[in-house]
Amino acid sequence: MPTIDPIRLRPGMKVVIDGKLYVVTSYDHRTPGKGQPSTTVKIRSYIDGNVIERTFKGSSDHPEVAQFEQRTAQFLYSDQEGYHFMDLTTYEQVAVQEEFLGLQAKLLVPEAEVVMAWWNGNPVGVELPPKMVFTITETMDNVVKGNTSSNITKDATLETGLVIQVPPFIKTGEKVRVNTETGEYVERA
Repeated sequence: MPTIDPIRLRPGMKVVIDGKLYVVTSYDHRTPGKGQPSTTVKIRSYIDGNVIERTFKGSSDHPEVAQFEQRTAQFLYSDQEGYHFMDLTTYEQVAVQEEFLGLQAKLLVPEAEVVMAWWNGNPVGVELPPKMVFTITETMDNVVKGNTSSNITKDATLETGLVIQVPPFIKTGEKVRVNTETGEYVERA
């Protein structure tokens, strides 16, 4: 596997350290007046979610860049065993747990196409399209006033059950576009 200079590490990068897959959550590069420069990173394990801190010193200490295989998959359904996806090239089905998906679990609708990242034969990530369209199943009358008149919002429930903030003119039954990274309302669809 190719390696990367620790100076080039950035949050969100996937690296392999001691044979385990991690994602970089933060980094700090220091160049002291005397001695070797060092890069300290906080990394989160893909397997158990534990966050550890690792310091790289010198020119010979480099993490490996994780090489993923990406495949298009379709969300089928969820049950007590997890969230079930079907690989659209091999038609193989795989189930993942809700903790694996995070916010994305609340944005999945049946037949939604996603990109699944695989590493060493195991799914390690699901990427939804940046924006998706959802139907509003219920809106509340509780308008929340912000600091200005343009920040007035109210609660709205999506077809998936996720409650988001929308402008007061959005009604039940309308379709809205939602940012899948933040779970926030973007615009009417």
